[in-house]
Amino acid sequence: MPAPKDVLAELADILAAVQGCEPETVQLETKLTELGVDSITMVEIGEELGRRFNIYLSDDAIDGFTTVKSAVNAVVHHDGSVARSSAPPVPAKLAPPTRPVPAAEPAPVRSYEPAREGHHVDGEKARVAGRFATWMVIIGAGLGVLLGLGSAAVIGATGLGAANLPPLSVTTTEAPTTTAPTTPAPEETEGEPTQEPTIRVSSTRVSPGERFRLEGAFPELGAGATLQVQVKDPGSDWDDFPVDTKTKGGGTYATEIYTSRTGKREFRLFHEESSKSSPSIAVEIG
Repeated sequence: MPAPKDVLAELADILAAVQGCEPETVQLETKLTELGVDSITMVEIGEELGRRFNIYLSDDAIDGFTTVKSAVNAVVHHDGSVARSSAPPVPAKLAPPTRPVPAAEPAPVRSYEPAREGHHVDGEKARVAGRFATWMVIIGAGLGVLLGLGSAAVIGATGLGAANLPPLSVTTTEAPTTTAPTTPAPEETEGEPTQEPTIRVSSTRVSPGERFRLEGAFPELGAGATLQVQVKDPGSDWDDFPVDTKTKGGGTYATEIYTSRTGKREFRLFHEESSKSSPSIAVEIG
């Protein structure tokens, strides 16, 4: 295993390249967050440190980077972790190819010639039906003429005519029109902006090692306030997560974190000077 002083020298070189730190500021008891290292940069530093010493630093090991000494110890006392392969398993037996089912042959079309017997009988029936219909029309027309003449004679004998019939009087009443009462629309009032801290998460379910985003606002703090990310596991108290962030205009904040510990974990942002914290939000890891 490498000597602690060699690891410290390499870590100081990495921090100088990534964060622009002076080598004399990289001391064993120095917190990495004091050097401006956030969760994303922490991963890059851990990966580069592992490459320089030809070892693999697991997500749990990088999660434990809080001070310079903890990062040095992760290399000196390496736990023997190796990177897992993500290649998909090869099936033991390939499925046999399926043979195409032949299409069913269409049934042969047969043509039938109509029987010629009975043609003469059908024609005779049609002629008889036609003559019967003609006679019915003639008889109906004659009855209509007779009935019309008889009705005219009756009207003439009684003295009733079209001129003597009294006119029909039709009274029309207009339906009353009603107008529905109009209800004035309620006036919109603008609510006062809330001053309580808020928090949002980009995803409530992530894979181990997958980054997710925490964002929100501490309106009363304004810009430049330091917020500490805290985590709580089932059955335990709130604990500082190795990431903090600073507020911007209006007290807004945003940071990205990741963790390889599986299970349902709660996160929040805490402001130490005012003892105020944001609401907690649960994220399922795994």
